[in-house]
Amino acid sequence: MARFDIANDRTTLSFDATHGGRVAQVTFDGAPLLVEDGVGVDPVLGWGCYPMVPWAGRLRDGRFQFRRDVVNMPANERSHAMHGVGFLNEWNVVGVGTSSLVARLDLNRVGWPFTSWCEQRLSLGPTSLHLELSVHGKDREFPAQVGWHPWFLPPTVLDVSFDTMFVRDAEGLTTTRTCPPTDPPWDDCFTDADADPRLVVNGVNVQLSSTCRYWVVYTGNPNGVCVEPQSGPPDAFNTASPSNLDIVGTARVLQHSFTWRFSR
Repeated sequence: MARFDIANDRTTLSFDATHGGRVAQVTFDGAPLLVEDGVGVDPVLGWGCYPMVPWAGRLRDGRFQFRRDVVNMPANERSHAMHGVGFLNEWNVVGVGTSSLVARLDLNRVGWPFTSWCEQRLSLGPTSLHLELSVHGKDREFPAQVGWHPWFLPPTVLDVSFDTMFVRDAEGLTTTRTCPPTDPPWDDCFTDADADPRLVVNGVNVQLSSTCRYWVVYTGNPNGVCVEPQSGPPDAFNTASPSNLDIVGTARVLQHSFTWRFSR
């Protein structure tokens, strides 16, 4: 197991390169914030904070068409392909310092049919964590999404407020229809945030912000709560018009960030 630990004053982080290039744990003043791998926890989907790339959320039947390319990806949630390929594969750590880390993954070597690679950059401040994720093309253009899937330990406060929620269909997949947000429980995609999401976990106030416009909030598991920024809604490769997709190519990079700020 390839684990790398970084720290900055009050904040520490453990990065697991082997298991999907995920943040295995973050602590602030010694208090852990994330669900860890263990008994009763899904060993692939249910712990840490993992990158979603080159798509986020469910991809219907693991299939989409872009221009002349018909792409089929392996199903991992019923008949659907969920959360990309980044969290399923080992990442190469190319730089690590006292409080920062850089890791890369060649996407075409792990099943993505377009010649491309992605990079994670992680940096800790005394009271913050900053994550960056980018996708780079080497050949023909393709659509891409990025996002993060943090499993926070059960919070005493979950403060999220959005103006818009996407309607899910009978299979639970996100559609293009929208409605005012309903009450939880949620496994839903939201946009038009009224304020940055906030949680209180183990007595730590965790303020979240992202350059991503979309957030998926999941409250359906007693192990923890997920508040996930995504650059696009789930299944957008099938439902969005080409003009509303992020396209990556040799001269077009997709890059987003996700910042956590801690206080007591």
